[in-house]
Amino acid sequence: MQATCPQLTTRWLVMGKVCKWLLTKRIALFEYINSATEPVSTAPPNWWWVVIAGISALMEIINPVFIKLQAQNLLISTQSVLLETLSLDICTMIGIQGPFSNEELVRLTGEFNVVYGRWLVDYAQIVLFLEGLGMHSRHTLQALDDELHRKVLYSIGHLTTSIVEGIVNIQVERNERNDADDDLPPVLPHELVKISTSDLGNTVVDMHLPQLRHSWNEETIMEIENQHRQLRIAYCEELALKSALDKYEEVPIKSFDTAWAIVEGRFEILRDFCRGIVTVFPNIASVESEFSILSWEKDKYRLSITDLSLEGIMHCKQYDVLSSLV
Repeated sequence: MQATCPQLTTRWLVMGKVCKWLLTKRIALFEYINSATEPVSTAPPNWWWVVIAGISALMEIINPVFIKLQAQNLLISTQSVLLETLSLDICTMIGIQGPFSNEELVRLTGEFNVVYGRWLVDYAQIVLFLEGLGMHSRHTLQALDDELHRKVLYSIGHLTTSIVEGIVNIQVERNERNDADDDLPPVLPHELVKISTSDLGNTVVDMHLPQLRHSWNEETIMEIENQHRQLRIAYCEELALKSALDKYEEVPIKSFDTAWAIVEGRFEILRDFCRGIVTVFPNIASVESEFSILSWEKDKYRLSITDLSLEGIMHCKQYDVLSSLV
């Protein structure tokens, strides 16, 4: 067809890109299939395009969230906000209701709705969603027989409710009892000014002392609480700082760097300590990015390669650069 395939990216983003490409090239694909000298037996049926349109619409709001979740300076609290917002956006788009208790679901479940986990969506809401995706989806859905029509509605309903249930069940942090740890310590200036230095020392600094002593000396560790006291004093005495921190508290999705930029490079030891607390574990995207920088990936023996072997390969990759420094 002389068409360029969609660029393949990370596994989380590629589904949306491919679905969008298929919908954009749909007419050209139909022309190619209809004009082929031999019948194309693998051409998808009409109902398939309705499902693809639904998935594409979902990925338009899901993919931007995935990109934000891959940011290297992402706060754990921001992860929670992004995921909660995503689940609400999907519910609003599709018309999903919930969460319900088991007793409520037993009473509400019927022939014309889909239930998954704690969530429910009516077939009528799914029809409104699919018919709003464009003329082709609307006309194709209306032309389906009753059995296919119901299967398409069930597929979309099951997919979307299971996504919402999965998002809501995600826990970004768990404690030693394997329970969700919602009581994350304050790490941004507008949060720190609202707690006493004794609370910071007793509940946060003391907890991390063993790790701190591996890389910081006692003088630097003591400066954490000293700078916290200075921050609280500055908040009380400097009206411009107080106004800026109070205003930042209203920002829905916060960034560690932008929050600390308000104090203009002050309290750097306290900032570095807080940065270590909120560091999010490396994700697949960041690790793959680092391997791209090395211009190397694990070969067919990657399942048996040891950490020592991998470290040796990385050192060899750095040899030319280190030699040029000499």
